[in-house]
Amino acid sequence: MNRSHSTRLRRLDGLGMVLCASLLFGIPASADTESLRPESEGFLLHCSGCHQSDGRGTPGVAPDLRRIGVLLDVEGGRDYLGSVPGVAQAPVGDEELARLLNWVLTEIAHRAPEPAYTAEEIHRLRAEPLRDPIAARKALFPSES
Repeated sequence: MNRSHSTRLRRLDGLGMVLCASLLFGIPASADTESLRPESEGFLLHCSGCHQSDGRGTPGVAPDLRRIGVLLDVEGGRDYLGSVPGVAQAPVGDEELARLLNWVLTEIAHRAPEPAYTAEEIHRLRAEPLRDPIAARKALFPSES
């Protein structure tokens, strides 16, 4: 490492080191360094690649988010939404993910969750992501199987 690079690294405070590690090694930011970006921007950055910018999804790849509000009507549906792999493993902190999921349900599915998801709830749900989301969805809607 050259001398000027070493000097710059020593100047970084604790928060700067966390952010640098996050960017360099793909480590999600902690709750203390949550992004304050608008939810619409978070959606474009983290979700629209598969779900499209309007949430319509990609057949065979990602579901249509405009239709996920129905999951709030079935027992276990709320937990399902917070533990599907794409949500549970999103590269954002719990607070940002809770805000993002609430935004998607409100703005794209036109169905605000009551109560709104919290960082604590998201933390609990993403701790055990679904291994087989298709089977889990079929269990939520057995008449559609």
